[in-house]
Amino acid sequence: WAVNNPAEIKKTLAVLEGIQKEFNKAQKGGKKVSLADLIILSGNAAVEQAAKQAGTELSLPFTPGRTDASQAQTDVQSFAALEPAADGFRNYYSSSARLSPAEMLVDRANLLNLTAPEMTVLVGGLRVLDANTGGAKHGVFTDRPGTLSNDFFVNLVDMSTKWSKSAQAEGLYEGADRASGKVKWTATPADLIFGSNSELRAISEVYAANDGREKFVQDFAKAWTKVMNLDRF
Repeated sequence: WAVNNPAEIKKTLAVLEGIQKEFNKAQKGGKKVSLADLIILSGNAAVEQAAKQAGTELSLPFTPGRTDASQAQTDVQSFAALEPAADGFRNYYSSSARLSPAEMLVDRANLLNLTAPEMTVLVGGLRVLDANTGGAKHGVFTDRPGTLSNDFFVNLVDMSTKWSKSAQAEGLYEGADRASGKVKWTATPADLIFGSNSELRAISEVYAANDGREKFVQDFAKAWTKVMNLDRF
């Protein structure tokens, strides 16, 4: 699926499969790690490293027990119906989407059983972690991508930035410095909804505050863990 960056996933899976094979080979008594569990573990490790770069030590909880399905056990045709037309968490939107980018984001958050604060902190965190589909820089409001900082919110509510529709592409916005007119950022409606919607704006202001950095990291960690465990029953 295009939303999952197929070329990048192929490389990542090859590395993880190598780690899995090496680990399982060294175990005794039938102990093994599934690729599904390893994917979650690697994501947790990446978040912990990103938080460390921001000056916060994190230790994300991990619950094992996921199993892998073989290709023979996978009905490709039935799974094709699940391919997303939009995923606001990764700033992905296609012409086949039935609602606006912001509405599709809220719809996705609802499917993930997320509250408004959880949706907000996850989007803000994923943007600064540079997790957009295709490496797009829309909404990456930071000069240190890969660091779990609250920069997305700080720059989103910065009144020195003037937002206007982009003349380069439909559905995009440009954030320019009010004094110089120089474009600093680009964004989609799935980014700017956190500044224009009153409820989401209030949440964003909390995370943008000088004393909101630690809260942001801790709240992101909780929301991240919640999503990682949604397949646990």
